[in-house]
Amino acid sequence: MTESDSSENTTSDPALGRRTFLRHSMVSIGATVQEFVKHRDASAVENPEKTQVLEKAGWLRPPGAVQEDLFLERCTKCGDCIEACPHDAIEPLLVQETPAIYPGETPCQLCEDFPCVNVCETEALMPLNNYSEVRMGLAKVSRNVCTAGNGCNACVSKCPTEAISMDFGSFLVVVDESLCVGCGMCQYICGTVNDRAAIRVAAHAVLG
Repeated sequence: MTESDSSENTTSDPALGRRTFLRHSMVSIGATVQEFVKHRDASAVENPEKTQVLEKAGWLRPPGAVQEDLFLERCTKCGDCIEACPHDAIEPLLVQETPAIYPGETPCQLCEDFPCVNVCETEALMPLNNYSEVRMGLAKVSRNVCTAGNGCNACVSKCPTEAISMDFGSFLVVVDESLCVGCGMCQYICGTVNDRAAIRVAAHAVLG
């Protein structure tokens, strides 16, 4: 048998043809998987900014918090105040992991014994005699959004320090800054009875 005859017999064998096809297919699939894994891992390493976490806005420090710069020096992110809060109002910030309160979600209830302050061992939260000494922020009313003119005054009766009142002469809600402690109860209530919250508490950490 000549060499050309042998070659013709080999290529014409259906079994050998299938085996050759399957072998090449497996090699091709393996190469494709390797390329996929390589590009997937390279993408994760080369683009870390895609996993950047954005902080929610409008947060307040817990009662008794010292001035912001000093607070960041003293706070150890231990989470003791978070665990001590009986109303689950305190939670860690997403980026800093330091304790904060989001008044539009869960306002401070101004506990009589301030358990959050009592467990703080680094004086990031300083002792308070009563809730009138709390200075978490200051409530601000957006008159263009407020529905007091339509009869809403839900925030007035819910304010624990009576800092909010209804001016029936102008049908506007007003805030007594000397009484407001920034607990956020008004903002929370306003947001639950209206489509938009007309009251926002500006944190003293932002006010300065």
